[in-house]
Amino acid sequence: MTKLLVVAGTADGAAFIAAQPQDTEITATTFSPLGAACLAPRPGLKTVSGALDEAGFTRLIAAEQPDFLVDLSHPFAVEVSANARAAAAAQNVPYLRYEREAAADAGAKVIRAADFPAAVAILRDMPGNILLTVGSKTLPYFMELPDFHDRVYLRVLAESRILRELEELHIDPAHVFAMKGVATAELNIALAHYCNAAVIVSKESGKAGGLPEKLAAARALDIPLLLIERPRAQGGAYTSFAALENIIYNR
Repeated sequence: MTKLLVVAGTADGAAFIAAQPQDTEITATTFSPLGAACLAPRPGLKTVSGALDEAGFTRLIAAEQPDFLVDLSHPFAVEVSANARAAAAAQNVPYLRYEREAAADAGAKVIRAADFPAAVAILRDMPGNILLTVGSKTLPYFMELPDFHDRVYLRVLAESRILRELEELHIDPAHVFAMKGVATAELNIALAHYCNAAVIVSKESGKAGGLPEKLAAARALDIPLLLIERPRAQGGAYTSFAALENIIYNR
């Protein structure tokens, strides 16, 4: 019997877990209970919610004794991946990283930024309102913009914790769109229309992260999409479930 520790909390993680053989025992970690709720029930599935540092992953590996640690966290969850990788190495458990497929630009006006500070520097010189679709964790970077409260509109995850944080930052609720899951191209267009956006800002989160829908919206509106490039996976990554499963099940 195979035992896996899966760093989940993404659509990729949910899909991978659902695709595994029924006799595989899986412990899945998610940052929030909302992430855990997105996992379909199955035999042998245990979930652990909450942020884990390296020590937390080390304790969990020691307790669960998995055959592999499979990291399907978000491409921008660099610290999570680093903690999981270090803990797996310390416990002598093979670490497998999955990297979701990138999305093609497909004719959209794309401006690329190497990281968040570079994106902010570009936005300083761009006029007009901004539709920010990068979540709430990196908000402090964008709050450096001198006119942040006037021209920036946020699309964030619909969690009470996040909304409380935005309220504490005195962000106008009229500038906040809270929702769950990937937005359709039509919804992205409607949001951009609502805030009269001159640019949409996105992370390079790949096909599963809703990037094609944002590209389609930018094309339809004839506005640029400012794309923050994903960090490179340390030590390489697998780009398909089949490649992961070939290693796990020795196929």
